[in-house]
Amino acid sequence: MKKIALALVASTALFAGEAAYNYEITPTISGVHAEGNLGINNENVSVGIRAARNLENFFLDQVELGFDYAPSVKETQNRETRKGRVNRYYVNGVKNLFDITDKVGVYGLIGVGYEDVPKAFVKNEDGGFGQYGAGVRYQITDQFALKAEVRDEIKFEHADHNLFYTLGFAFGLDKKATPVVAATPVVVVEETVVVLDDDNDGVLNDADKCPNTPAGVVVDETGCEKKIVLKDVNFAFDSYKVSENYVQRIKEVADFMKVNPAYSVILSGYTDSVGSEAYNLKLSQKRANAVKEVLVKDGVESEKITTVGYGEANPVATNKTKEGRAENRRVEATFKK
Repeated sequence: MKKIALALVASTALFAGEAAYNYEITPTISGVHAEGNLGINNENVSVGIRAARNLENFFLDQVELGFDYAPSVKETQNRETRKGRVNRYYVNGVKNLFDITDKVGVYGLIGVGYEDVPKAFVKNEDGGFGQYGAGVRYQITDQFALKAEVRDEIKFEHADHNLFYTLGFAFGLDKKATPVVAATPVVVVEETVVVLDDDNDGVLNDADKCPNTPAGVVVDETGCEKKIVLKDVNFAFDSYKVSENYVQRIKEVADFMKVNPAYSVILSGYTDSVGSEAYNLKLSQKRANAVKEVLVKDGVESEKITTVGYGEANPVATNKTKEGRAENRRVEATFKK
């Protein structure tokens, strides 16, 4: 069972790698079940605090430092009971495994630490330990979350176990800066009848850079397919959430549709190259659907909107740099009559 849990932590892909904040503080309270041969009272309570650094473009999502304090631990040996406090210091690597809903996700952790026990104890001694576990995270807001977690502490000496059942309340610190996206002007194409226009797209042949545009496709002033690229519409790494900061950017598409009620729009979602192709295909579809929801709320009829996910296909920049990957996490809007 332990090997299966460790393999799950080591092999599962990211689902929400970039958080809204750089750091996270989590006060905790735990019930601790000690292995029988330790002579420790089976159930005791521990309180603690953790400080985590959120990571980007890395296998792990967090690295956290933790401290647990159990104020009343009893050890019984040869019918004699000794009391004392136990301090535990540790560092964990945390990885998000998968999301159940938009706000609820499952994570795994693995780490090492040091346990400081009372000198009066006979069976238990100070020493190092390894640990692994899993938990459920409920994201109340961008800044606050609740955690429920189970982890198994295994002492390096004799491989004795302590099982922790933990509740935590996490809050973010140092909010990340929101990238500024330059607005792309919306060009309204008027329907005209031009004699020297072989593909009948309203642009004269001598100015038409795309002379074979299919019938019904809306074009720009160069005669090429009209496209609005919604780059970085708050699509953080492995996310499809649209921030309020970019609702105005998407509103430009809605305004164009209102001025041209005969047009329909195709929303094409894309990702960067991190992750599997199958996962990225689903994520790109979610991004296109998320932009559709904003358009519908802004008054665009749902039946006039088509969404398609293309995954990591058709990159507009290199996927070898953070900046290039950010450009590839996008939604493109194209129009048809």
